[in-house]
Amino acid sequence: MVTAMNDSLNGWAQRNAFGAVVVLVIRAVCVAFGMALMVLAIPLGFVTPFIPIGLPMFLFGLILVAAASKTLHTYITNTLRRFPWLWKRVRFAFGEKEAAE
Repeated sequence: MVTAMNDSLNGWAQRNAFGAVVVLVIRAVCVAFGMALMVLAIPLGFVTPFIPIGLPMFLFGLILVAAASKTLHTYITNTLRRFPWLWKRVRFAFGEKEAAE
């Protein structure tokens, strides 16, 4: 799993320990920020029902968390695939080019 997450970084985190620490910190910050956006989006969605601010904020947080964590990416995409009408609209944001038939 660690190897798969580091492929997109051209092995930078695998070459030296400092690179691995930097990647770990960046991913941790992205997950924390994404979770905070998702938590803040729920009350904001109820406060502003006519101007939808909460939904885009929640989706941005969801995509940020999925991009930073391979485990959460798998969990989120498997959950979204249960709803084909929603998955067709958001699969491009999770790196899926075409639907698996």
